Amino acid sequence: MPVNIKVLYITRYNKEFILDKPDNFAYYIKSIMNSDLIDVHLLNPLSLPKKNSIQALITLVKVIKNINPDILYLDNLQGLNKLVVLKRIGILKCKIVAWKYTYCKEYSNTIKNWCTKFFYWKGIDKIYMMFDNHTHHALTHNIVKAHQITTLSRGAEIEWYQKYLKPQKDNFLVMATGKDSRDYQTLSEACEQTRTNCHIITRRHESNIKVAEKFKNSQYIKFTFMEDLHIDNEYEYIMQQQGQASILAIPCEKKKYGVGYTNVVEALPYHIPILMTHNPDIHIDLEKEGIGYLIEPYDVKTWKEKIIYLKQHPEVIEEMSKQAKKLTEKEYNAKTTASYIVNDFIQIAK
Repeated sequence: MPVNIKVLYITRYNKEFILDKPDNFAYYIKSIMNSDLIDVHLLNPLSLPKKNSIQALITLVKVIKNINPDILYLDNLQGLNKLVVLKRIGILKCKIVAWKYTYCKEYSNTIKNWCTKFFYWKGIDKIYMMFDNHTHHALTHNIVKAHQITTLSRGAEIEWYQKYLKPQKDNFLVMATGKDSRDYQTLSEACEQTRTNCHIITRRHESNIKVAEKFKNSQYIKFTFMEDLHIDNEYEYIMQQQGQASILAIPCEKKKYGVGYTNVVEALPYHIPILMTHNPDIHIDLEKEGIGYLIEPYDVKTWKEKIIYLKQHPEVIEEMSKQAKKLTEKEYNAKTTASYIVNDFIQIAK
């Protein structure tokens, strides 16, 4: 069995920050750093001197070559695509393992499509897809080979979240914490009409601001914009607030990617029901797993029905809580995910 596999993780976070967060926050590098088989190096490309984009790339490549990793580990490919091409043409010698949130892109132009497959997709040794549909698309369209890709469940570090579990038994509270592509208009209408307390923690995106303005006089709807709090530990604040929720709501705009999946992962450790806009790209089926309900986009009526039903049936909430606990123990826990990645590193480095 190989030992001391050198893994370079490109991230804007330092070691202290990563160790202070749950394992799922920085894509399991926290657990990987604890493996006796892996020697982890962190590199923040934003800290490197640069005059322009070309100079920035040259500097980044020089640093990578100086570290000489066996594996380059990327939690996303955005902005780092050129590293894959450089590896493919032999300038970088390391293997590349990356997470991907969206479909593998194809082009109508045959030559452009061939070049992308040859110089880019073949340069990635393993892709961890978030969603089954994306994996299936990449394989059936012959974009990558089966050994290059898998759908990997993002488990949460259950123990990290335990300190924030403080459900309000006498106050039924709907909580929503997403920021991008969110349909807070539908959720707010449903909670207003059912007289249900709802706390929405989000960012000052234009669509969110408009909804907040509409419901500013509501006694049930509360918006908290993170920009207004001026706090350092934003993630901890959100998770602490989420610990008071009776159910988690993930109302989303209709998008062609798995919007809201991170919220699902971060909800599982709290063992509370999840109400979510139905999105076929999401890896986890809430209803099949018995941990929540899927609602069609912009369907205020069904949101109201599900909220009322859960308010009136605490025994259903309790059963969903049990199922969520089973799911985290079985599959959606950080130890399982991190172990899978470490084993992949061992195989890829051979």
